Amino acid sequence: MSREAYSSGQTVNTGTRSPGRPSRRLTELPTVDKSPSREYGARGSPLAMGSPYYRDMDEPISPAGGGHHRSRSATRAPTHSMEYPREQLRTRYQSLDRGLVDPHDREFIPIREPRDRSRDRSLERGLYLEEELYGRPPRQSPGHLSMPDRGYLGDLQVQNNELQRELGNLKKELDLTNQKLGSSMHSIKTFWSPELKKERALRKEESAKYSLINDQLKLLNSENQKQAMLVRQLEEELRLRMRAPNIEMQQQMEALYAENEHLQREISILRDTIKLDEFRLEIQRRDQEIMAMAAKMKTLEEQHQDYQRHIAVLKESLCAKEEHYNMLQADVSNERQI
Repeated sequence: MSREAYSSGQTVNTGTRSPGRPSRRLTELPTVDKSPSREYGARGSPLAMGSPYYRDMDEPISPAGGGHHRSRSATRAPTHSMEYPREQLRTRYQSLDRGLVDPHDREFIPIREPRDRSRDRSLERGLYLEEELYGRPPRQSPGHLSMPDRGYLGDLQVQNNELQRELGNLKKELDLTNQKLGSSMHSIKTFWSPELKKERALRKEESAKYSLINDQLKLLNSENQKQAMLVRQLEEELRLRMRAPNIEMQQQMEALYAENEHLQREISILRDTIKLDEFRLEIQRRDQEIMAMAAKMKTLEEQHQDYQRHIAVLKESLCAKEEHYNMLQADVSNERQI
């Protein structure tokens, strides 16, 4: 909302308009600076009855245009031009205290939301009503406003509603942007976490494995398709040859049959030779066993002969011992007889 400074030389007059004072426009909304540092005098307060806003209302309305007193409608635009564009309405709000206070004493007023401004305006209206009830004559109550003033207030109310609607839309957009910003910040914070790094590495490895497996599957599928095509071609060739046999095929078949018979004969001969070889091996093994048994028999016979010789020697020694024993007995008997 743009505010235009009034001239600092304005003073409160008693009931006439000076030619040098700028006239107040219909579309200018009176606002009050409510900062605690502002202190108004008895005649310098924008809420006082002597302010320029109420001073214009206190001026007498005369149908004639002569003299120093002019009607309020003389300085106001005609009724058919009350519907101003929104851009002009937005730029025509001014403060009442700009021309009454020194610009050096004026402090910075922060721009408030339309809701706060509408609240300030409602408070100002309440203050104006109180001043009208207690400090102004009954003829200047808001119920006696002219039709252009009512149209002006209606336009201001419509503009206030539009501003409230725009404020709601802007708040919704702000909430959406805050949500998007929060989600983006959360995603940024969680993007560089070690767990997500591990997950991304695992996903990359899995994607690489899957790509390799897919390549291998593609190669195998292509090879299978080639093999299937070859098998189909061979089957078709075989069917064609079986349907239309040729002399060459018959000769080849006869040669194959002859070769098969020859191979079967050779196989039978080989089987016979294998059997003979097996028999020969058994005979050789048996001969070796017989030779081993013969050698054992020879050794046993030699041992038997040795045992017999030993027995004969023992018998001879036994006979000699018996003879010696008999001789000793004979000698003993002879000695006894003597």
